[in-house]
Amino acid sequence: MLTRSSRSRMARLLALLLVFTLFAAACGDDGDSTTSEDDVDTDDTTPDDGSAPPTSAPEVGEGEDEATTEETGVVGGTLRVAVEAPSDGLNPAANNFATSSYVMGYQIYDPLFYVDTEGNWFPFLAESATPVNNATSWDIKLREGVNFHDGTPLNADALIATFLAQLESPTVSLAVKPSRPEENRYEKLDEYTVRFNLLRPVQNWPVSLSSQLGFIVPADYLAAAADDEALNQMPVGTGPFKVESREVGVVTRLVRNDDYWQGTDDIYLDAIEIYPITDTVIAAERVARGELDLIVTSNPEAQLTLEDQGVPTTSNLLGAEDDIMMNTSKPPFDDIRVRQALTFATDRETYANVIVQGTKPMADSMFHPDLKWHNPDVVQESDMPELAAPLIAEYCAEVPESCTNGKVNMELQYSGPSVTQTLLMDILVNGWEDYFNVTRQELLQPAHVNEVAFGLFDVVTWRQFGQIDPTNEVIWLECATAAEAVALNWVRYCDPERDELLFASQGTTDEAERIRLWQEVAQNVNESYAYIFTFHANWVVGFNDNVKNICGTAGPGGEDVICNSDGSIFLHNAWIE
Repeated sequence: MLTRSSRSRMARLLALLLVFTLFAAACGDDGDSTTSEDDVDTDDTTPDDGSAPPTSAPEVGEGEDEATTEETGVVGGTLRVAVEAPSDGLNPAANNFATSSYVMGYQIYDPLFYVDTEGNWFPFLAESATPVNNATSWDIKLREGVNFHDGTPLNADALIATFLAQLESPTVSLAVKPSRPEENRYEKLDEYTVRFNLLRPVQNWPVSLSSQLGFIVPADYLAAAADDEALNQMPVGTGPFKVESREVGVVTRLVRNDDYWQGTDDIYLDAIEIYPITDTVIAAERVARGELDLIVTSNPEAQLTLEDQGVPTTSNLLGAEDDIMMNTSKPPFDDIRVRQALTFATDRETYANVIVQGTKPMADSMFHPDLKWHNPDVVQESDMPELAAPLIAEYCAEVPESCTNGKVNMELQYSGPSVTQTLLMDILVNGWEDYFNVTRQELLQPAHVNEVAFGLFDVVTWRQFGQIDPTNEVIWLECATAAEAVALNWVRYCDPERDELLFASQGTTDEAERIRLWQEVAQNVNESYAYIFTFHANWVVGFNDNVKNICGTAGPGGEDVICNSDGSIFLHNAWIE
């Protein structure tokens, strides 16, 4: 006999199968699998087929003492965590960090700064940050007495070495160079203080050091990793956990740092093991069965599985936006008429009904309505295919070399494989096919991201924007990051008037003015027709009943740490009963 949850899941699967079949027939496609950029495992040995973790993985508490502390936490045990994708490396000065990397990164490293629940930055590994010359420079003072996992001291030399390594990285430098002058980029003021100079005032600049760019590693480690890339898999940080072993694409085991600078009284777990499992529905089922302890996922079907099985969750809609991006630097999407036509023909309604199923709300712009930066007057256009026809006819008459049989030729690129993403691509193509000849390209995540960074795409599904403090959003929108061969302004759309708004927002301390400027930016983005916003991304952390104190971490000064920021989470204050 089927249980309520089994019936619910079966009904959804049947509905998905029905729509999938209809779209496959309409598109003449047999449903090649695809996924979002966070769903791919590049290692064939990854246990993504629903099997148990590798036999070498110890059970919770196996071979470890457990004792109740004088407070409420339970000491001991291994927390087994599922993430949606593997990471190519964990060196913050060399590798590209996405959500799966941050699930490990925030345990291995302490960020220089972090953000509280109100969006305000506060010192974490740093002791302070002081603006100089109207915030065109910042003095970063490190805490004294902090050691890295290898016993070497945290000091200004390590901070400078990390910064210089970031500048040397072909990819990480893209996020660093646009805001820095060519010369006199930093000054060492004393053993623990470094002054960083900027091109223009940035009043909330420490926010940019709250994630990967704020993870510091020792100078000796960086030199060794430059000669031996294998060391990128075994990083050295200052955080509450350190890497004991790592098999890329299979499992990473972190163990407690007994010399942690904040002490170990609040570090309850002996170890954390992270498993990349690309089929997150299977991962969610394994959490429900107790084979895994915790999952971090943005997959709607996985979230519904957690809900059906009664798994406790914590979610956050204020972290990122799902969108569709168009490459404006080359035909056909260098023409706004083609971008408008794709926008009008996009079937967001079916996407919402079939894929999302109520797990997250539709988005109109780059900020959730609960964020003060949101512009309520901006509305995302879609589901108006009748408006696409005259635009395509006009374009094809003028640019026939970009069209075949009266339709614009385009490529839709995505990463895979994933059944959910395959269905999403069918929905998109079904809405576009009357006006576009769509060629699909499915790539594994690393290749997909590289193709986008190099501009080798027409249209992609993506996730970005939406941060509680928008300081870091400038990097994705400014002209400086659109002009290079490798770009972080993914759509490669440059508007000098938008740059003026962005830089003014960074330079003011007037909150009302800052809000007004960002609302103008949202309007500008909408009118560029380079993005089609679909949904406010919903990152969910699901965990077993015996996992306690999720979101229990506070800052060094007792600050209320924002929990589950775009899937990133601190886990060292959690425990297993």
